[in-house]
Amino acid sequence: MADPAGDRKMQLGYVQILSAAFIWGTYGLFVRALDYSPEYILFHRFLFGFFGLLIFVSIKDGLASIKPALVHWKWMLIPALLTGLSWLAYTYSLNLTTVANAAFLIYTAPVFTVLFAPFMLKEKLELRSIVALIVSLLGTASIMGYTSFFSPGASLLGDIIALLGGITYGFLSLFIKRAPREILGLPSNIMLSGCITLALLPFVIVSPEQFSWNGILILLTLGLFQQSLGATLFHLGLQKVKAQHAGILTYIEPLAATLMAAIFLYEGLTWGSIIGGVLIMVGGIMVVLRRESKKVVEEPSPRHY
Repeated sequence: MADPAGDRKMQLGYVQILSAAFIWGTYGLFVRALDYSPEYILFHRFLFGFFGLLIFVSIKDGLASIKPALVHWKWMLIPALLTGLSWLAYTYSLNLTTVANAAFLIYTAPVFTVLFAPFMLKEKLELRSIVALIVSLLGTASIMGYTSFFSPGASLLGDIIALLGGITYGFLSLFIKRAPREILGLPSNIMLSGCITLALLPFVIVSPEQFSWNGILILLTLGLFQQSLGATLFHLGLQKVKAQHAGILTYIEPLAATLMAAIFLYEGLTWGSIIGGVLIMVGGIMVVLRRESKKVVEEPSPRHY
């Protein structure tokens, strides 16, 4: 029998994950507009994101509302470490290897999410997840122009750093998913953002950047948009959907990045970008759409996500 309430909840989770990935796809626009080090950019992203979340919670429910969740702060230590490492690896790899290499290797993350979800979360590895993963991975390769992977501009060190970023990014969803369900959302994002801010603080103190009101405004927007809003949507989505599904849906991020670059940076769309975008959307549709026949013949099983 079908479970309409459960299906609506799952569909909302899909929308939240897709929205988060689309928001994260604007990251390149912010980086292009800033002339700061990766540590400086990331520190202010999480700093402004952290305070933005605190202000929102204090207005909405009062800061006391998150106190019960703070006892679970240890669950956010590993996700905070993985988040910081993945974003640092991505930003550094862009300076060492080609953009195509860095982007493609970072977006191998869902491969690791799908492969390790059965072991870490006891999720059943679905055939449609594997097929959707392959389709989306091919779509990303098409967008990024993967034929340039062995080009003279590629650096082995940069490629290794980008791949490590992809691995850490892939495990991020798994560790967030393992946290107590009641803290996922605003509380988990507040704890994660606070931990990363403290971890990056020494780097900013040691190597201060030139102050600019324009730069601070862009960093403020980055923190509120990408971290306060985008990351919270991602954490909320993980309450409702499988980690392997969430990982595949994040492939909308390179598609969004390509579209944003075309619109705001006037980077031309290629046939590879168009074909890749279609493949990514097909992969996402395969995850989101459920087989009606299966819902009719099978009794609903207990949901673990």
